[in-house]
Amino acid sequence: MSVLNFPRIYLNGQMFWNPPTANNNDMFPLYDAVNTDINWSFMTHFGIDRNNAPDTLMPWAISTQYMAGMPTYVQQVPNNINPKHDPYMPAEWDLFGDNGCGLVNYGKTKSTVIGGEVQPNSYIDKDALIGAQYHLLGSPLGSNTPTAARFVDISPWQNTFTALYFDKLVLGDANCGLTLNRKYRMMDRFLNFSWGALGGLVNVSTTWQTCFPKENLEWALGNSSLLANLKQQMEQQGAQGLMFRFCVYLTCYDKNGIFNDYPQRLDTRSNNPNVMAKVRDLYRKGLDNVNEIFFNPAYSRTSAVLGLWFAGEYPTAPAGRRLVANEAVSMSQLYSQETQQVKLGVISAQINDYTLSLDLGNTFPSYPVDATADIPVPEKFNAGTYHLGAEKDGTFKPAVILNFADYRQSAFNQRSGILDVPLDDYTKGVLESGPLILRRLGLYSAPQTVAATQQTWTAEVIESGSFIDVGDYKKLTIMVQNNGQPAANTTLWVAEYNNPYMVTSSDYYLAFSNAADFTLFYDNPADRSKNTAGLPQFTDAPSVGLYRSTGSGRRLTDLQDVPEPSGTPVGYQEFLTVSGKPVAVNLRPCLTLDKPIGRTGTLNDEKGNSVNYTYAVITTNAQGIAQIGCKAVAPGFPTLRFFVKEGDKDPTIPFSFPLTEAYVDFLAPLRVLPLDMKLQQDFIDTWNGMCTSTQAPEEIWNTFIFPKVLQSFYYLYPIMNKYMPLDSRTRVEGAVDQLLILINKDNQDESTLAMPITRDLSQSRRAVLQLWAKRLVKLNFPPRKLSMSDYNDL
Repeated sequence: MSVLNFPRIYLNGQMFWNPPTANNNDMFPLYDAVNTDINWSFMTHFGIDRNNAPDTLMPWAISTQYMAGMPTYVQQVPNNINPKHDPYMPAEWDLFGDNGCGLVNYGKTKSTVIGGEVQPNSYIDKDALIGAQYHLLGSPLGSNTPTAARFVDISPWQNTFTALYFDKLVLGDANCGLTLNRKYRMMDRFLNFSWGALGGLVNVSTTWQTCFPKENLEWALGNSSLLANLKQQMEQQGAQGLMFRFCVYLTCYDKNGIFNDYPQRLDTRSNNPNVMAKVRDLYRKGLDNVNEIFFNPAYSRTSAVLGLWFAGEYPTAPAGRRLVANEAVSMSQLYSQETQQVKLGVISAQINDYTLSLDLGNTFPSYPVDATADIPVPEKFNAGTYHLGAEKDGTFKPAVILNFADYRQSAFNQRSGILDVPLDDYTKGVLESGPLILRRLGLYSAPQTVAATQQTWTAEVIESGSFIDVGDYKKLTIMVQNNGQPAANTTLWVAEYNNPYMVTSSDYYLAFSNAADFTLFYDNPADRSKNTAGLPQFTDAPSVGLYRSTGSGRRLTDLQDVPEPSGTPVGYQEFLTVSGKPVAVNLRPCLTLDKPIGRTGTLNDEKGNSVNYTYAVITTNAQGIAQIGCKAVAPGFPTLRFFVKEGDKDPTIPFSFPLTEAYVDFLAPLRVLPLDMKLQQDFIDTWNGMCTSTQAPEEIWNTFIFPKVLQSFYYLYPIMNKYMPLDSRTRVEGAVDQLLILINKDNQDESTLAMPITRDLSQSRRAVLQLWAKRLVKLNFPPRKLSMSDYNDL
């Protein structure tokens, strides 16, 4: 099943990631993403408001800012302080990014098909397709030229989940190749920021997957036996299409002139004020002159596999038997005596006849052999030797052995992270006898470490990462598996969680409807790098271990367990409504689930408050598929978590859980965009008050369209200055037909053409823009009044 089956095609290359980093700020709450606006409450600390923003906001964004100069509430957020990134530039490392992503084919760097296999141990490195480039492409806009694929963090500050939007995947060309037209967008999986403690984001990896039905495939077989065999086996094995899975790792920055032809060479990783000044000068030139705008993407190594997709398999995440980390293991760089303790990643496993196939794409972390090299070369950490076996009747039986040679980078590269191990009757019998266990062998007769165990239950929500408007109803489809097989007639409980801060990647808290209070974090004014999240639980639930990190998410560089927190407890309600208001996020429910069940739990912290919350109960069908409906009721970033009911025992719904658990949990992140009927009415009233004036077209632009609809996007996405300057009435009105296409709600779910590409145009702002464009601009501003009914049928 899946890409672990045969045949396979292997691909290897480099990916670029080009986000607009001003709206993606990890440390300072410049953007109030809940309300899709500049966080003006925060900006007042620097003397910046709506009126003086045209002259002051972007200079501030490219200035050198010290954490000591931030409001107290920014410094208090746990894990938000990282001395390695202080001072810090709010615009970060790619001010003019356009959210583009894709494969690199520039200079010495090529992204190509490297090989394939039609059966075990039949590696093919000579074929008409070998060496052909491959591309992830976006939708063309008014031409035959495709645009870039796009990627968007579901939450600008919660870096855990990112969606990748594309139109097609292309291997080769029209003479010999394959075009795979999108059915499902992608969502990253198994993103474990804890590996950042090994040295930074360069050590972190993630997995992506999407699938293509047979009818979405365009074949140009040419003389390629790899393509011909893949097509033939898709039909003979009864596959429903093809699966494309890839991992990305060894992310690096500031590679202009190496992976692209941009002449601007930056060092955005330095916190030396003199170096930052050089970056500021380049940014200022781009802000002053669109001809000086440039990109500064991040780049990652990527390894990919194309194989068969069968019925019952998750389309957007690995299915089948899965092992997840248990205990930390020691690992070291090659030829180094220095070891570090860290947990492994995720392993997908499958037995094909007498071959065990393991997907190790996101199992063992990598590091750059030479961190200063223009093009970093990866190697895997040596994490020791392992026995993979199964447990039966309480006894572990080893079946196969994994040495460093099996997972080191050279082996990883050849088969894009897949390891095939031959089995005999005995070893196959062992592996099929019970849940899989991976044990690291101890040195010199030391005890073995249980490094990973088989995850009994897995679940995948097809519509994860959806953007929903307040008032809209959404039905989500959940596919559930038990030990790698569809879980029929399985009961799930569903609850909503949220994150409490507008900065950094933070922990998860159950959404609740009353004014419950609890210890949100412990504050240490003398050294706020010691601040620790509270993570209280209900009195009938087990406690969770507390932790502290240096930085969080993409900027995490150290991770420590905290047996006992120190500092002064800070309550959630006080921080939300008073001291931390500009950075705090309301943990109210953003969704109303179908057939909600109300419950009250008592917290085990010093305050002992009662918490009112709801959950829903759903059951899978014979195919292991269930659905949950929800209505969006408040803007925000809800994450649904799913709990399996085993037997007669009800699941435990925790009040909170740490970010470090999120990468293998059953989570479905969503975004709810605000509804602002007052904005829509204000536009009507404003126009009606000036519609007979000859200056009305200019006045409505200056008083409403730009300042109340477009202004925040103008600041956050300065790349638009190059194509459609959002502060220019002439340019926007001149491209009004294109604007209407790009902001169409139909583009929001899947298209790479959505504008803004981050999909955070609220429905009310969209309605105002559409009414202005269709009823005013396109009709040459008729001197007649509008009414709220004019919003209908836009």
